[in-house]
Amino acid sequence: AEITAAEKEAIKTFDALVAAKKKEVDSNTQAIESKLKRLGEAGIEIVKLKEDMDDTGKTLAEDKKLLAALEKGCGTKQTEWEERSKLRAEEIMTIGEAIQVLNDDDALDLFKKTLP
Repeated sequence: AEITAAEKEAIKTFDALVAAKKKEVDSNTQAIESKLKRLGEAGIEIVKLKEDMDDTGKTLAEDKKLLAALEKGCGTKQTEWEERSKLRAEEIMTIGEAIQVLNDDDALDLFKKTLP
């Protein structure tokens, strides 16, 4: 009877141990599945970020080309503006000289002589 009781106690202990190990295996399986899911999501996020980085790099290259074109265009426009400003200043000076000549007394006398 003692051996049977010890055997029953050993079976209970074994069943409890098996149940505990089964719970532990289930818990670990859930943790592994959760981590695999997170790993998959992280992999997808990495791919998306790499695509974004690639798109951003392409946009940066296009923006640099645009900047270079604008800098070249602005340099050309600046040169043209300086030429126009110089030409206008010369025109204004020439107009001023012409007004002086026309306002001169000799010009008035000459104008009066040409009238009938």
